[in-house]
Amino acid sequence: MHEHPKIFIGTMYSGEAEFNESTNIIESQKGVNVKRLVIENLNEIDAHNKLWEAWNKTKNQYDLFVKIDADTILNHDLCLHNIWNLFQQNPRATGAQLLLHDYYTQQHIAGLNCFTPKVIFKKSKDKLMPDRVDTNHDIELRGEIVNHLNPIGLHCKNPSNLQSFHFGLHRALKKQKNILKKIAELWSYDYDTARGFALLGASKASFWMRNNFNYNDKKFNSAFDAIKNLDNKDFIEKYCKSIL
Repeated sequence: MHEHPKIFIGTMYSGEAEFNESTNIIESQKGVNVKRLVIENLNEIDAHNKLWEAWNKTKNQYDLFVKIDADTILNHDLCLHNIWNLFQQNPRATGAQLLLHDYYTQQHIAGLNCFTPKVIFKKSKDKLMPDRVDTNHDIELRGEIVNHLNPIGLHCKNPSNLQSFHFGLHRALKKQKNILKKIAELWSYDYDTARGFALLGASKASFWMRNNFNYNDKKFNSAFDAIKNLDNKDFIEKYCKSIL
């Protein structure tokens, strides 16, 4: 009998609303043996480094590492099996980047990354972008060669207001202006609450907030608390006009 591939799943969790649904579909995956590590309530950079350390210690026991964030819901119970087949069909592949359907923009965004044990993770030093430390790749699969799997899941299907505020702040700090423009366009059409809070978060992305974007940060939570119960429609409209 053919042994199922062993897949290591890494998840960082800070109260994301989709976590339970994300967990249920991961646990229902067919054709694979899954081991999942959930790292809870740490700063992003500390959580990433803890994940890299855990993978580096145990990667010889696994066939594949898939990073699935707590706000990500796989589409069906064969997603991981299909990802494994992708690597089987491309023997030189050491990594793959798959797309998710994002609620905020109603577009496909890069959001699910996979790695073979050949990949070496260096320690993260960039607080804002701690996930760009994978090295020793041969071929990374993205674009047309993985299109048959895209979108592999949903991103932020039912976000909380705090989660949306965090998303917007994070995008603005990363200067992802196209994402924010798309959110502004959609909000101007339907005044959606989640997109509104994302835009409020983006509006707070000042020099003074560049190190204060973690869920457990007092300054981040104070900024959210100051606006969470207000009627912010006029303010959001002004912000939208400033970026569109």
